[in-house]
Amino acid sequence: MNPVSNPLRVGAVSFVNTVPLIDGLDEHPQVLLQRDLPARLADLLAEDRIDVGLIPVVEYLRGVGGDLVPGICIAAHGAVRTVKVFSQDPLDQVVEIAVDRGSRSSVALLRVLLGEMYGNEPDMHICEPRPDALFAHYETVLVIGDRADEIDPTGLHVYDLGEMWHELTGLPFVFATWVLSERMSVADVRRGELIGILSAARDSGFGRLEELAQVEALRRRMDAGSIQQYWRENIHYTLGEAELAGLKRFAELATKYDLVGESRAVRVAQM
Repeated sequence: MNPVSNPLRVGAVSFVNTVPLIDGLDEHPQVLLQRDLPARLADLLAEDRIDVGLIPVVEYLRGVGGDLVPGICIAAHGAVRTVKVFSQDPLDQVVEIAVDRGSRSSVALLRVLLGEMYGNEPDMHICEPRPDALFAHYETVLVIGDRADEIDPTGLHVYDLGEMWHELTGLPFVFATWVLSERMSVADVRRGELIGILSAARDSGFGRLEELAQVEALRRRMDAGSIQQYWRENIHYTLGEAELAGLKRFAELATKYDLVGESRAVRVAQM
């Protein structure tokens, strides 16, 4: 039970890439941490049922929430490793793709990449790809998360979306960000406190990556060294000028392909 009557309501996903950002929040006396699916977190944020959510960037661009929390994100400066397309044919030739229902940002990114790099707009079918039956119904599949490492790539064309984005733009791709609720962005006196708590959690997580990797390896039945490498080399957690430039470029292209409607201006909260 949280000891305060008015805790700060924080929503996050349970993906492995989130672990370094939420270290200690479960036990923080001022925080009520809620874990849910990315799309559900976006709904909770839109309904003002959480004060901040770690949501897919495409949901932010579609108008969910208020300001971005400064300095923190989940991004890739090249190969991301956990967002890949596996195909029996080159991407410029595919006519339909099964896309993982777990990531709206990755699906939107794939749409942009296919259009910009190949001029291709294949049909996309939302599903939950399973490695044991990957090509049962489709010849091309977008897979995210741990499952992307479980697939044998022999004989397949494999495309890492983070790498493709960097090849296209020379910029990082931001997959998710902490987004404040509209109320918290505008007038809440605890905004600075909340931003400080999230920054401290990130700093704590990066101070003990080895320990966290050991815990996650046991929980997820993964290799601890591989998890550490993923956190240190594939994922970048700082929302700096390059990441903001990448986010703004994605907003432009997502608008071009009618993926976000009238894209909002990217706005970072002031402390």
